[in-house]
Amino acid sequence: MLPFITGFFWLLVASAMFYMVVVFLFTFGWLRIKHFYQRTNAPLSEISIVVAVRNESRHVEQLLKAIALQDYPRDKYEIVVVNDHSEDDTVKLINSFREENDTIDISLLETEAEGKKAAIYTGIDKAKYQLVATTDGDCTMGPNWLQRLATYYTLKKPKMIIGPVVYAEKKGLLRHFFMLDFMSLVASGAGSLGLSLPLMANGANLMFSKETYRNVISRQAGKSSASGDDVFLLHAVAKKWGAKQIHFIKAPHALVETNPPENMKQFMQQRIRWASKATAYRSWWAVFVSLVVFMFNLLLLFSLFSVILKVWFIVIYLLFSLLKMVVDFPLLRHFSEFAGRKKSLYYLFLFGWIYPVYIVFTAVYSFVFRYNWKGRENLK
Repeated sequence: MLPFITGFFWLLVASAMFYMVVVFLFTFGWLRIKHFYQRTNAPLSEISIVVAVRNESRHVEQLLKAIALQDYPRDKYEIVVVNDHSEDDTVKLINSFREENDTIDISLLETEAEGKKAAIYTGIDKAKYQLVATTDGDCTMGPNWLQRLATYYTLKKPKMIIGPVVYAEKKGLLRHFFMLDFMSLVASGAGSLGLSLPLMANGANLMFSKETYRNVISRQAGKSSASGDDVFLLHAVAKKWGAKQIHFIKAPHALVETNPPENMKQFMQQRIRWASKATAYRSWWAVFVSLVVFMFNLLLLFSLFSVILKVWFIVIYLLFSLLKMVVDFPLLRHFSEFAGRKKSLYYLFLFGWIYPVYIVFTAVYSFVFRYNWKGRENLK
C-alpha cells in the first residue's frame, strides 16, 4: 500500500506542476494583450452580422434590439438571421421585428441541413458584405460593439478577431458558479491567444472575412461533431495563416453578454456538448491543455474517493484543491475586473472544492454518452 500511496502522491504533484505552468501561461498571455480603446476616422467597413438561431423565442428580440441600437451607420451593416428548424415562435418574432424596423436591413433565411454549422455556412454564403461578424440568438451587446470590432479590423487587419463573451448577471447562488466556470474558459482562451497559442473561441463574438472563411471551411477538423463551429474555425485559420493572424480584442465596449444556463441540468448539457469536440482536436496545444486539466482533476477526484481507504486522503484533496484555486485566482481576477464581473470572483473559494467532480464527470460523459441540445437528441 505504501509504494502505491507514494507513487500516487508524486503523480499528483507532477500533474499539479503542469497545471500551474499552463495557468501561469494563460495569465501571462492575458497581461500581454494590450487594451484597445481607439476610434478611427478611416472609412467604416460594410459588415454582415450572421446569427444562427434555433428555438430562441425568449431572447431573439432582445438581440435584434441591441444590434439596432449600434452606434454604426445602418446603411453599413446587415443582419442575416438563419433559422435552424426552430419549433417555437422564433421565426414569427423575427418577422414581426422586421416589419416594425424596416429601416434595418434584416434577412431571414432557412437552412436545409440541421445544426449550427450548416446555419452559419448558409448565412455567410448569402451575406452581402465581405466582412462578417457572428453572434448568437441569446446574446446582447452595448451600442459600441460593432464600431469597436470594425475599428480594430481596419487598423490591424487580422484574419480573425476573437471578442470577449461573458454571462449576463442573474440572481441566485448557482449563477456565480456558472459565471466563474465560463470566465475561466474565456480568459484561458484569451490568455492563450496572447501567447500566440490558439486554444478556444466563442461564436458569440467573432469577426473575419468571407474569404478567410471560404479558404478554411473545407479543411476544418470536427466535421462530424455537432459542436465546435467556432473552435475548429479558429484552429483552421491558425494552421493556414499562423497564430499571429488571430487577435483577441481586449476592449470592454466589444463585450458580448450571453444568457447563462437556467439550471444545473442545462449547464451540464452545455458543458458536455462543449467537451464532446475535444476528441476531434488536431492542435497539439489544445490536446495538451485538455489532457493536463483532465489529469489533474482526475487525480484530485481519485484522492477524494481514496478517503474510503485512508481518511487522511481528505487532507491531500483539500490542500491540492486549495492550490488549484490559488493558481486560478489571478487570471480570474484580471478577467473579472475587465468584464465587470468581480462579484462572482469571491465565490471561487466556495465552489472550488467541487470543480474536480464536475470537470471529470463532464469529460467522461462526453466520451461515452450522447447528449441532447435544443430538442435534438443523441448528438455527439
